Amino acid sequence: MKLQKLAWVAAAAACMVQCISFPVLAEETSDAQSSVSESSASEELVSGDYEYTVNENGDAVITDYVGSDAALVIPSEIENHTVVEFGSGAFALQDTLTEITLPDTLETIGSSCFYGCTSLENVLVADGNENFKVEDGVLFSADGKDLYLYPPEREGNAYTVPDGVVEIRSSSFSNAALTSVKLPDGLLYINEWAFGWTKLESLELPETVREIGQYAFAYCTGLKEVTFPTDLELIEAAAFAGDSNLEKVTFSDAGNLTEIQMAAFAGTAMKEVTIPDSVTYIGFCAFGYEEDMETPVDNFVVYGSVGSQAQRYCTDEDSENNYSNSFTFQSVMSENVENEDQTVEVQSQKPSIWQEYGKWILLGVAALLLIVVGIILLVSGRKERKLLRHQKQNEAERAAMPAENTAEAVEKTVEQSDEETASIQEQLDEKTDDTEIMEKMDTDDAKRE
Repeated sequence: MKLQKLAWVAAAAACMVQCISFPVLAEETSDAQSSVSESSASEELVSGDYEYTVNENGDAVITDYVGSDAALVIPSEIENHTVVEFGSGAFALQDTLTEITLPDTLETIGSSCFYGCTSLENVLVADGNENFKVEDGVLFSADGKDLYLYPPEREGNAYTVPDGVVEIRSSSFSNAALTSVKLPDGLLYINEWAFGWTKLESLELPETVREIGQYAFAYCTGLKEVTFPTDLELIEAAAFAGDSNLEKVTFSDAGNLTEIQMAAFAGTAMKEVTIPDSVTYIGFCAFGYEEDMETPVDNFVVYGSVGSQAQRYCTDEDSENNYSNSFTFQSVMSENVENEDQTVEVQSQKPSIWQEYGKWILLGVAALLLIVVGIILLVSGRKERKLLRHQKQNEAERAAMPAENTAEAVEKTVEQSDEETASIQEQLDEKTDDTEIMEKMDTDDAKRE
C-alpha cells in the first residue's frame, strides 16, 4: 500500500496547510474523513455563505462556511431545512471568527469542526438547545460527558477539565495558548488533534485514559516528558509527532497498552525508549525517526524483553512503505517492589554497568590472562633452553677429556701395580728368611743330641 501525505488527519485536511504533515496509511485516516464522505453523499447545496446537504430526514447538514464574519450567529434553518448537524471541518480555519452562536436545533457536531479558528474568544448556545451547553466559556455536551470546544483565545493559560468528562473531542483545544491543563479521573478518550499545536509545558494523564487519538498532542513543542497511564490501550498515528523537545516517555510495565501506531513519536528529541511486553504492534517509524519519517535518529536504543515486539521493531521491515529499521536493542529486567499498602509497582530497569560493559570486562580479563600465560611460557622456555645448552656443553667437555685423562689413569695404574708387586716380594723374602732360620735351628738341635 502506498503512503498518503496528509496535511491534517481531520475533516479540514485539505485546507490545513499550515502544519508540516506526516504520512498516514489509508486504514489509519481519521473518522473525520469518513464523516465527510457520509455528509457529502447527498448533493451539495449553497445558501448564502453556507454549503450544506440534506439528510434522509430532510434536515440540513452544514458542510462549509465561506463567509468572513467576526461574530457569527448560525441560523436554525436554511432554505426551510432545519439545521441539525455541522459536518466535519465545517467552520475550520475561520481565523477571523471571534464569536460563534450555535442554533437551538443543533444535534451533532462533526470532528474538527472548529479547528484553526485561532481568533475565537467566545462560543455561545442559543436558548432552547437541549444537546449542548457552555460552562465557563467552554462548549460541552448537555450531559457534560463530552468536551467539544475550548476557544483558543479564551483568557488564561491554565484550565481544569471538569469531573464527569469522559471524552475530549477532536480539535477541542487545538491552537489554544494553554501551558497547563488538568484532566479528570474517569477520562477515557482523547480524540485526534485534541491538543495539537498548544503550548502545553507539562502533561499528566489520568490512569483511566484508554485511547489517545491521531495527532492528539502533535506539535506541542513545550512538552519534555510524558508518563502514560496503566489503562491506556492505544496510541494512534502521530499522536506526539513533532514534539521537538519531548525527551522521555514512560510506559507502565503492568499496563494494558497493546498498539502504538505509525509515527506516534516521530520528530521528537527521544534517543531511547523502553517498550513494555504488553505491546504487540508498533507501526513503522513510531520511534527513532526524524520528522520527515525517513531519517533515523542516530544511535537510537530500544529497551525491552528478549523476543518481544520491542526487539522485533529494531529490525522490522516494511517493503510496502519502503523502510527498514536498524536500531540497537537492549534487554531489560523487571523488578517487583511491594510497598506498605501491599500494591505492586513494576518498573523497567536500565542495564546495569555489568550488563552494559560486562562483555568488554571479560574480554579484557581474557586478554590479560593470555598475556600472563604467554610471559610464563616465554620465561620457562628460556630456562629450558639454557639448561639444554648447559647439558650439551658438559657432554662436549666430557667427550674432549678422555685422551689426556686416559694416559694419566694408565700411569697411575702401573704405579699401583709396581707398588703391589714390591710389597708381595717383600712378603715372600720375609717368609724365606723365616724358613732358613727354622732349618738352622733344627740342625743345631740335632747336633746337641
